[in-house]
Formats: sequence, structure tokens, C-alpha cells
Amino acid sequence: MKKDRKEVLTFTKAVELLHRTGTRMMIMHASDGDHFYIVPGGVIERGAAEKILQRADIQEFDDGLFPGNPQSWKMVR
Repeated sequence: MKKDRKEVLTFTKAVELLHRTGTRMMIMHASDGDHFYIVPGGVIERGAAEKILQRADIQEFDDGLFPGNPQSWKMVR
């Protein structure tokens, strides 16, 4: 049976993925709004992403196309 909806990562799973080398959290802008993703991993709900951004071990990684407006974050080891 095919799923109609993409699974959303939990806060715990997102943090687990961020512990892996090369993984980061990104915000992507789309026609239906902004969405946070763990790359690689999948979409994460905004509340969980905001909770991750409050962690002391998360730092800005890249401004992307908009200087001064962070678009990706990574876990500092």
C-alpha cells in the first residue's frame, strides 16, 4: 500500500540524524511556505526545528542565497 503523505521526522530522530557527519538541517522555501528538512533524512515539523535551533550544539552552516539569513545548520562536535 502506498502512503499518501510523507513521514515527518520526530525531534528525537532529527537530533539522532544530526549526530552523523555531513548531516545538516536546512530551511527550504516553497510556494506553500517554508519547510525544515534534515539532509539527508527528511522533513521535520517547524516546532521541532525551532527546538533544535535553541540547542547550544547547533550552529549556522550556510547563508545560501540570502546573506545574513541562515538557511542551514549543523551540529558542532
